[in-house]
Amino acid sequence: MLFSLFQRGLLLFALLLAAGCSTMSGSSRTASAPVPADVREAFAAAMQAIDAQDFTRAEEILSSVIAKSQHNPVPHINLAIVQVRLGKLAEAEETFKLALAIEPMNPVANNELGLLYRRTGRFEEARTVYEGILAKYPNYPAANKNLGILCDLYLRDYACAFSAYETYARVAPEDENARIWLADVERRIGQ
Repeated sequence: MLFSLFQRGLLLFALLLAAGCSTMSGSSRTASAPVPADVREAFAAAMQAIDAQDFTRAEEILSSVIAKSQHNPVPHINLAIVQVRLGKLAEAEETFKLALAIEPMNPVANNELGLLYRRTGRFEEARTVYEGILAKYPNYPAANKNLGILCDLYLRDYACAFSAYETYARVAPEDENARIWLADVERRIGQ
């Protein structure tokens, strides 16, 4: 999942760069200047470092990308994920929050922040994050799956888990585990 997320991040970043990048701030839309070629190249180098599992190098490169392209959430999100991999959880949380300051309803940033909250035992905060992003993007597979896991294994809120797994099974039918999770939660609800 980690590397496919980074690959999607690279593609998203490339598309935003090619389009001249626009961000949403509240209800106003502002276009930012095209990102210079050196920033695009640095981002690509960071993705290569990640693929090579050289997270320290990736962190360094992504920090330089952010310094030159502060208004794009994608490098922030990728940096935060790298920081999680390096065990720098407090830094990762702050970096996710910077990404969300740029784009508050970014589904990837919200999902990853929810995972960080779950990892650090902040289960209600994780739930709030997942439910908030699902209010905007109700069919976002990762958030449904992670809300289901949170409610099932950590909060023991089986009705929440069932609902989240049910949506996840519908939007990600290729994941055969979803049916198993649903049956398991349904069994526990019935007890």
